[in-house]
Amino acid sequence: MTDYDATAHIAEEIKNPEIKAPWSITIALAFTYIGGWLFTIVLSYCTGDIGTLLETPLGQPVAQIFYNVIGPAGGTIFTVFAFIVLNFTGMTGMQAGARTFFAVARDEMIPLSRIWAKVNKTTHTPLYSVWLISFAAICINLIGLGSYTAIAAIFNITAIALDWSYCIPILCKMIYGQFKPGPFYLGKASFFVNLWAVIWTLFVSVIFILPTIRPVTAENMNYASVILAGMSIFAVIYWYAGGRFYYTGPRVKAQLLDEGSTTNVELNLTEKPLA
Repeated sequence: MTDYDATAHIAEEIKNPEIKAPWSITIALAFTYIGGWLFTIVLSYCTGDIGTLLETPLGQPVAQIFYNVIGPAGGTIFTVFAFIVLNFTGMTGMQAGARTFFAVARDEMIPLSRIWAKVNKTTHTPLYSVWLISFAAICINLIGLGSYTAIAAIFNITAIALDWSYCIPILCKMIYGQFKPGPFYLGKASFFVNLWAVIWTLFVSVIFILPTIRPVTAENMNYASVILAGMSIFAVIYWYAGGRFYYTGPRVKAQLLDEGSTTNVELNLTEKPLA
């Protein structure tokens, strides 16, 4: 359900991103739909007693299913493979976070922007942003050692924030209609795909915010709504306190194509150097 958009975060670093980036996301989504659907069917047939799975001493119901169906050796191998896949997912998540943080730093949206936007001359990557996001990811995951309720709320709000970061531009496109189609365009189907994306995201956002256990207590409450409210309040305060005075929009290199000429001219939209 996540990180299928990883290509979008490195779109500035690949050739022909207007074509390759959306196609990469489309292929990843297609595999997720088909592979995930088949995997869910297999799990449903092999689940057995749900109550027993939830009380497994392994602490991982899916790992217990592997153990029950294919035995100790096969269950261990499949569980290890699952953790390897999760590790790769974590890598793409950190890559996406670092690139996003670098982008907003390049646009001078956050404090100490010139530090976080600096690109290392050897690796040609924003190392400071990468290490900051890596450190933040470790610290956030350490919360899970102390409170499952807290880390579950953080994971829920992560899914909501990621999906709405895409749906907000989609909503603006649908409402204002100021959209110029690029090389990758769905034509008449675009509106319906956009509409379904917004409806689905709204639906899953409600699911992620609601408690999963009844009766609701302080221990099993889903605090994603609290975190979401806190983030929204902080964002509004930060914007009116300082962000609106120095943030003017994306500061990227634009390519201008002169009429009747095949020469691309790069124009840096920021007047101040970043490094």
